[in-house]
Amino acid sequence: MSPRVAIAGASGNLGPAVLTALLKASFEVTVLTRAGSDDNSNFGQARVVAVDYSSLESLTSALDGQEVVVSTLGAIPRDIHLRLVDAAVAAQVQRFIPSEFGSDTTNENAAKLPVYQDKIAVQKYLQEKSRESGGKFSYTLQINGPFLDWGLMVKFLLNWEGPEAELYDGGDRKFSTTTLSGVAKGICGIINNLEATKNRTVYIREADVSQNQLLKISGKQLATKSISTVELEKHGFAELSKPNPDPAVFVFNFLRRAIFGEGFGSLFPVESLSNDLLAVEHLREEELEDIVTKCTN
Repeated sequence: MSPRVAIAGASGNLGPAVLTALLKASFEVTVLTRAGSDDNSNFGQARVVAVDYSSLESLTSALDGQEVVVSTLGAIPRDIHLRLVDAAVAAQVQRFIPSEFGSDTTNENAAKLPVYQDKIAVQKYLQEKSRESGGKFSYTLQINGPFLDWGLMVKFLLNWEGPEAELYDGGDRKFSTTTLSGVAKGICGIINNLEATKNRTVYIREADVSQNQLLKISGKQLATKSISTVELEKHGFAELSKPNPDPAVFVFNFLRRAIFGEGFGSLFPVESLSNDLLAVEHLREEELEDIVTKCTN
């Protein structure tokens, strides 16, 4: 029998890719949608259940009979993330895969950045609930670095339109990165290997690249400007201390510090990778070039 998988957050940037992969893997998929939402997304063959994210009873009912919950929910109040965990425990769900899918939040330096505090809180809560369940309830954290294709398309990883390309700490430091579809493959790999991924962090990446590499592959002839990630972090905290801080400033500053700065675990050691276990392949040079070219034109 195919695993029964519920996904919360099937819209947005990552959700559609994950939903597509889950359906392609022939899992029995249930999509949780917000009650009253006017979301007209096409969820394919998935079962769709409207839920009230403020109601533990509503969420628990929706998760009844599910074996795995995948959360790709984004920047929403922390209590919703925690309530979804509580609902999974109450519904006797076997595995919870939280909305990580980015920088290594288990890294000591990254874990101190304000932008990751909700993720850290969810991690601790999952560990607590797993202990309380005696192992009946478990979790997997998937760390895959920034989204390669999305990050290029929105010019987050590289401002390829110019007039200047901002290179963080000079742009030579490599970081691990994965496409949206690669992230989704990793999630399917976790579900196909529940015992091997129980209560642990798994790392995947499709490429290790630097900003200067991405700029070279793009073929863009741009002036460059080096920006210190130490200064980005300082400015992020300064913005956060204001009465009405601008998330567009402090959030992206902290994210770039974690991705491009030294000491934040953004380049995953080969020995820590679970690519083989989760059936996520490394991008060949020509595949990387194709992705960069398509996303920067």
